[in-house]
Amino acid sequence: MKNIQIVLNAILSKSIFEYILVNNQLRVLETSSGLKKYLDKEPKGGDDVLDFLPELVGSEEEIREIFVKRYCLYTLEAVFKNEYYINLSIEYCSEDTAIILIHNITAMTLSQQKLLQYSNESTLLYNTLVKVLNNQNALLFVTDNQQIKFANQKFMDYFDIKELQDAKMQGLALYKEFDSKLENYDDLFMRVEERESYLRVNNDTFLLHATRIESDHKLFTLTKVTQLTNKITWDTLTGAYRKSYFNTEFHKVIEAKTPSTLAIFDLDDFKKVNDTYGHQVGDNVLKELAALIKSKIRKDDMFARWGGEEFLLLFTDIHMRESLKRIEDIRKSIELHLFEKIEHLTVSFGVAHFQEGDDAESIFLRADKALYRAKANGKNQVVLGE
Repeated sequence: MKNIQIVLNAILSKSIFEYILVNNQLRVLETSSGLKKYLDKEPKGGDDVLDFLPELVGSEEEIREIFVKRYCLYTLEAVFKNEYYINLSIEYCSEDTAIILIHNITAMTLSQQKLLQYSNESTLLYNTLVKVLNNQNALLFVTDNQQIKFANQKFMDYFDIKELQDAKMQGLALYKEFDSKLENYDDLFMRVEERESYLRVNNDTFLLHATRIESDHKLFTLTKVTQLTNKITWDTLTGAYRKSYFNTEFHKVIEAKTPSTLAIFDLDDFKKVNDTYGHQVGDNVLKELAALIKSKIRKDDMFARWGGEEFLLLFTDIHMRESLKRIEDIRKSIELHLFEKIEHLTVSFGVAHFQEGDDAESIFLRADKALYRAKANGKNQVVLGE
């Protein structure tokens, strides 16, 4: 690689994060183990998060709006804490839970400044680069099209590799771990560039990022998020997939041109349930509905909560006629089910089947328009998008 500074900049631009889970009263529920280096003292369950992040004082109303409007995001950038520069972002998890992600941007903020004085690929610059690489919490590796050409020490340790030339390194095809249909690292780069993606390796889950550093080399960053996987992947109320995870998997299905059917569905007149019986009963109805749907779908079908009372179903490797039959069976099961307290409710479905030339957005648009027609035509029905 001709320009080590480009590699360094790409590496330093990657975020490492810790987290705090809080309730809607901004009380601490849970924290990650590496959080204490940013704070004067370690928060415990029940503590007021503002005592530890006073930078958020004065923003309480904006933060609490996250719980009301749902799926909003509140951010603070370049906060200086205990000699670290961090970005704070607060994201909705459920009606009574939010996650505060703490991104470490210290390396990017400080190290780049210190290295500006070096204008060529000197030994000092190379040694500094290696030191920065090996001090990262993430697993970092650089590839050409077919092989890994460089990796940091944490990567080598994780895969129990002594040298880059080891046969074990030469045969390490991580793109196959992401999707068995991929043939090289360029394919992997095209799939994950500018998109939040996850990779499962050795029962661990990693957040995967990709950056182009030269025309024929790519930098991949693997940040271990095994402990956060359930919080990121699953909706805490219903146990369905969360929107962000569903999006990642849905894009994979569409880009692979897998025969698939998307259904967007919405509970009919659900506002009346909350207004009449209260939000606790409404939440219990959503849990009961989710359990019913899970009992009606296959292991490989994807069920996700899109927001509020709106959900998604994705059927793969299935003909349109069969998927429509399954969706109609689910609609009937919901209509006939006796829910606790409220007894009956109905659901409207908008459906779109993958067609040649489709992308994720076009399928969503057809299904969403079909859902609108199902609502306008009297609700409690399945409508196929044109």
